[in-house]
Amino acid sequence: MDVFTTLRGLVGLRNYNGDQEVNFRAGRQGQIISDPYGRFYQVAKDGFLWHAVTTDAGVAPGTDSVATTQAVSLYNPPGSNVDLVVLCARLAYNSGTLGAGEMLWTKNTDSAAAAPTGTAMVVSAGRLGGGAGVAVALQAATVPAAPTLLRVFCSLDASLASSVVGPWVVPDDVWGSIIVPPGMSVNLAADAAAGSTPLVAISLCWAQVPQ
Repeated sequence: MDVFTTLRGLVGLRNYNGDQEVNFRAGRQGQIISDPYGRFYQVAKDGFLWHAVTTDAGVAPGTDSVATTQAVSLYNPPGSNVDLVVLCARLAYNSGTLGAGEMLWTKNTDSAAAAPTGTAMVVSAGRLGGGAGVAVALQAATVPAAPTLLRVFCSLDASLASSVVGPWVVPDDVWGSIIVPPGMSVNLAADAAAGSTPLVAISLCWAQVPQ
């Protein structure tokens, strides 16, 4: 009798909820450790994953990444008792003429400072129909103080709608390397030339993890 036959009935996951016991997934070569439905399936299934995207009008990327105006801001309110674990972000061209430069992640870490203000982004649970979560996602955000640079997101070319380039989306798969505790925010803004009324679309994806 081979391993697969011996483990018949023990292959796959039981109904999973919180810390309930699960069976190992086994195949002919032993335990299966690959993601069965994708990297973030389980966190979305359990109701801990959210997306936010700028409105269809887009947002100006900005010109000074350490100014108090940021293209987008993801804020974790004080007392939320969760960490926001950033998983990925995307940037795409919308309209106007981009100024050459770079897009940067920035941070505000004074948990006693005032909350950022701005225009609400469109927020959706990863498992569609879920609640709004606790995070505040804003575009054209004003943060309470000049932020600190965190890491590079991407380069920006001096391009416009008539430029001879294919459609593009710039991904940044953060994969949990940025964690936003309560009272803090992570932001995106450009350090670039002004261009001419440039607008981009930005989306964020994060998990909300109890502390």
